Amino acid sequence: DRKREILVRELMKRLDRARELESQSRDLFNAAHEAIQTARMRVGSDRIEWISLAPTVEFELSIEIRTIMGLRIPRVGLDLEPISPPYGVSDTSASLDEAREKWIEVLRFLAGSSEIFTSVWRLAMELRKTRRQVNALESAIIPRYENTIRLIAERLDEEEREEIVRAKKI
Repeated sequence: DRKREILVRELMKRLDRARELESQSRDLFNAAHEAIQTARMRVGSDRIEWISLAPTVEFELSIEIRTIMGLRIPRVGLDLEPISPPYGVSDTSASLDEAREKWIEVLRFLAGSSEIFTSVWRLAMELRKTRRQVNALESAIIPRYENTIRLIAERLDEEEREEIVRAKKI
């Protein structure tokens, strides 16, 4: 029961944050898509495809694992280092740079939000498993052990009474 309470508390903390991130992700993705559409109109789809083949950032992803009640929760760290673009100023427009920046921002956001979404999902699965275990304990295992304890206690009481009767006869 304590584990279930702790898991519920942790889940509720992260669930509010996940809802905020979900709405924020829609805004970020919409802005990034609009920026790339604008760049496509100004520069052209063929040129965008050619430019997109070149790397735009170097990144290092680090994942640390921490535990909550035996549940492994990841902590994601992302270090981004933008690379100079493979195109010149004269043959493109500023909308391409804006689109590039928007998608780098999306990448940063995804790294941070993946931690929250993964932890919410894992906490929910663990909570479901814990609820099943608690229900199994309350409805099947504990009553069975209580019945066994009661039978053992009755048997011991009966043996004690027989021992008293034997002692009186002696």
